Amino acid sequence: MIFHPEQSYHDDVKSLERYLVSELNVRDVIFTTDEQRTGVKYRAVADWPVLGKKLRKDVGRVRNALPDVPSDEIKSFIDSGKITVDGIELVTGDITVLRYVDLPSDGSYATTTDNDVVVVLDVCLHPELESEGVARELINRVQRLRKKAGLQATDEVDVFYSFDLEVARNSTAMNGDALGEVIKCHSDMIVRATRGIPRVVSGRHKEAVPMIEEEQEIGETKFKLSLSRPAVS
Repeated sequence: MIFHPEQSYHDDVKSLERYLVSELNVRDVIFTTDEQRTGVKYRAVADWPVLGKKLRKDVGRVRNALPDVPSDEIKSFIDSGKITVDGIELVTGDITVLRYVDLPSDGSYATTTDNDVVVVLDVCLHPELESEGVARELINRVQRLRKKAGLQATDEVDVFYSFDLEVARNSTAMNGDALGEVIKCHSDMIVRATRGIPRVVSGRHKEAVPMIEEEQEIGETKFKLSLSRPAVS
């Protein structure tokens, strides 16, 4: 969820939505100007060395009282340009207003802000999204290998993968069966991006001509990926 008080900001950022979805492996991006829906609150921070030169001995009073100023009063400061903290008036330039969100303590969400923008991200590990993320990483590896082999987008090649059986047997990382299941579940997406489906190397035709083979790594999973010219029937 991306919060910003101005719709024009969202109109600009929406042009990047496909990139955000792809890079972050998220299913939905919600753009909103609704503070209540997002749970936006306000707090103020100060450049204490600069403010100290202005307030001198009174800076300690402001430092102690500022964290307890209610969110609504900090929000009003944005429009009025002035606020009273422990009897001391502060004006625009004395403090910086930050928008933020209080999150539940279960660790299911993360958030960040840069004053005006607040981003809230669901960081739970959803199995279906993990699987989709692996598929995207696999597509990326195939495309990079095609480029390294000097292939054009229209060139037809067969893609194969293999695992070191001993390493796979003693590892908690994904094995060949799990990768095969990912490929099966997301075959449409993989075909659209790579023009083919990666297959187990044992199924490679004996007359197929290997072009390039490299070890790949996705997370903790290591495997070999190879490209071959289609066998002539």
